[in-house]
Amino acid sequence: MTKRLGQRWAGVLAGGAMLVGAIGASAGAAQPARSVNDGVYTAAQAERGAKVFEKTCTACHDTARFTGAEFTSAWTGLPLKNLFSAVQTMPEDNPGSLPPQEYADIIAFVLQLNEYPPGDSELEGTAEAMAVTMDARKP
Repeated sequence: MTKRLGQRWAGVLAGGAMLVGAIGASAGAAQPARSVNDGVYTAAQAERGAKVFEKTCTACHDTARFTGAEFTSAWTGLPLKNLFSAVQTMPEDNPGSLPPQEYADIIAFVLQLNEYPPGDSELEGTAEAMAVTMDARKP
């Protein structure tokens, strides 16, 4: 009887695992993982971001702080929403004072500085749009 009960539980667990796998696969199909290497901003957006950076950020920050292997490796594997949240804590004397889209434009500028490819669509200033993975490797 114990062997039979064990087999029954094994069947239930296997069926549950298949169901979870199917749900995960369908959820993954609905929202494919994207990387900054997929061209998640436009060149025009990066230009706007450069202007906002110049006007708002250069009093305290040099662009060199946001470029290179040290910068990209610190964010690799993380979604852009983490960087978006960090950028929204600025400017230090008035955190969160810019519209969300201007923060997204600054991120587009930073991506351009790090030679990630532009694409055909702008990066929106929403948490959902920032569900893009940062990648240290260039395409």
